[in-house]
Amino acid sequence: MKKALVLTLAVSLLAGPALAEVCMSPYVKRLAGREKVLYVWSVAVDPAGQDALAVVDVALASPTYGSVLTTVPIGSAGNEPHHMGFTDDRTKIWAGTLFSNRIFIFDAATDPAHPRIVRTLDDLGERTGLLGPHTYYALPGRMLITFLSSADGGLPGGFAEFTNEGDLVRVFKNPVEAPYAYDAALKPNINRLVTSSFTPFRNYRKPLPQWDMKDGGNTLLVWDFKERKVLQTLHTDQVPLEVRWSLKPGRAYGWTNAALGDSIWWFGQGEDGRYATRKAADLGKGCLPADLRQSPDDRYLYVSCFLTSQIQAWDVSDPQKARLHDTLEPGVQPNMLHITGDGRRIYVTNSLLSTMDYSGNFWVRLAHVGPDGRLKLDPFFNVDFTRVPGGPYRAHDMLLN
Repeated sequence: MKKALVLTLAVSLLAGPALAEVCMSPYVKRLAGREKVLYVWSVAVDPAGQDALAVVDVALASPTYGSVLTTVPIGSAGNEPHHMGFTDDRTKIWAGTLFSNRIFIFDAATDPAHPRIVRTLDDLGERTGLLGPHTYYALPGRMLITFLSSADGGLPGGFAEFTNEGDLVRVFKNPVEAPYAYDAALKPNINRLVTSSFTPFRNYRKPLPQWDMKDGGNTLLVWDFKERKVLQTLHTDQVPLEVRWSLKPGRAYGWTNAALGDSIWWFGQGEDGRYATRKAADLGKGCLPADLRQSPDDRYLYVSCFLTSQIQAWDVSDPQKARLHDTLEPGVQPNMLHITGDGRRIYVTNSLLSTMDYSGNFWVRLAHVGPDGRLKLDPFFNVDFTRVPGGPYRAHDMLLN
């Protein structure tokens, strides 16, 4: 009996704890142990090529570690693959496109190293009245998806809910006074959803020098999630992007990165029950903070500075007043970050939008996070997406499995 117990404990320790990437929906099934594959949603550079989901081997013991195992082409280029997300049971990946307004649903459970397309939603404009699917937020048995635009490429944006199989359930448009949409994050135990704001298709489809920099939001919306009702409109610097709630139970506050304000903003609930915003950090003029992630212990925020090619680590022990803790330069124009469930590794890609990229070199790199929250670039992990078969590709969003 004693030997059996020791054996069970040993197997458990070797398998590792169940891990959940902290910036994903809390409803997504946890990853059992260390990641083995990294999915990268990728934009074909060649208009004659095909956009694709790439699969990178990240299993340490594998002889092909750090290389692309396969790509799953979607049939054409010019779709602008952007973000993606798991369903709550972690069996499917929903991956969308900002230009062609389509969503591809991949089976990631049957053979995780070789996902396959099981359904394509290509009539989203007609079905939802919206365009530009952005954030994929898992709910029990459903997917909540934010859209950047109305179907005509203008405003308002909003969000839609689907079953995990891809059937539309309902649609919510943003209010007239706050029509811009972008990200969404839910704090289930306090019944609050916060959504952020970017710019619509009529703007982001153009090359960056032609953008109307006034055609973007500066609002966060606080929703009663169960009622799907807007309770408050909050304001930040221009274009608040990612919404990151504090991971601590019951804590009714979080942060967002304002891209055109080069800043991090705190949002939170006061004693009167109402929410407010405050600037928590100035990141440096002209840095364009593109992505914002947090450590599993809620101590650090990591932000990618697209124009200054840095990743900055901020200590948020004082949630309303962040302190710069460390910086890392992983390469030109870092964008998307993905932190592992144990908080020890951050995968990095460097394409934001095909209309915004200023480098022709595209890659996935890896930063290690020390116990003190400091960052160190892995010199042995560097996946060159300009040399992937079927490419070159712009590497954008990531998921682990």
